[in-house]
Amino acid sequence: MRRRSGLAAMRGSTRLVMAVIPALALMSWLSTVAAQTIPATAANPVASAANATMPQSGPAGSSATAAQSATGLPSADGVAVAGLTPPVPAASSDHLADYHLNGARVIDGANRAALANPLNWAVHVHKARHEVEVYYRGHFYKTYHAVFGRSRWAGAKEWEGDGRTPEGAYLIVGKHPSYRFRWFLHLNYPNALDQTKFGELRAAREIPAALHEGGQIGIHGTDNPSLNDGNINWTTGCISLDNRDISELARLLPVGTLVVIEP
Repeated sequence: MRRRSGLAAMRGSTRLVMAVIPALALMSWLSTVAAQTIPATAANPVASAANATMPQSGPAGSSATAAQSATGLPSADGVAVAGLTPPVPAASSDHLADYHLNGARVIDGANRAALANPLNWAVHVHKARHEVEVYYRGHFYKTYHAVFGRSRWAGAKEWEGDGRTPEGAYLIVGKHPSYRFRWFLHLNYPNALDQTKFGELRAAREIPAALHEGGQIGIHGTDNPSLNDGNINWTTGCISLDNRDISELARLLPVGTLVVIEP
């Protein structure tokens, strides 16, 4: 019994450490963002998010809009970081262009070491909106169109084969070319929180004992662009982008980048 208790304690400690790693990455990234934050003006205040739940879990190339879902993360330079409502830019078309090109200009002016630092990047995924937003050092860069798991039921992934896309905070832990999907950016699903939830479901006998958490979840391209164009969720749980877009993300995003997936 003592030996079992010791093993259980060791497993619990390991899960705690694995849960803390994404949280530390998130905190470090947020501190970088905070250092660059420009306070909102009285005319265009940044909306607060009282009911944030982090971590929980448009057309390609379209820009972020002022109507963003609240997640409780701070904003930088008046642009929403991971979902806060940004100040609305002035009506001037020139000002609007500057607003959306700001992230691209920051990236163009960055050195190679800064671009290779995963703490400078963040990805925010909105399943309901079919969008993947990319930020660099708190500056909005671009929105990409995406489709997700083909399950008929909403919610986060719970076990292998349920056809759902995970929800929560993850890290890119690897990337490699794919013959079928152009590129595959591997996420660390299941993380410690996913494993804990899966264990609870199994203990409550809400899922068959033979099921497993699953794995091999990531962001990849498509071998059937018409499904992506039609907003048809067809994957077994991954996030699928257009092939041109996944090639760009594979080039930009370093291993270790934070990816937050929301409903």
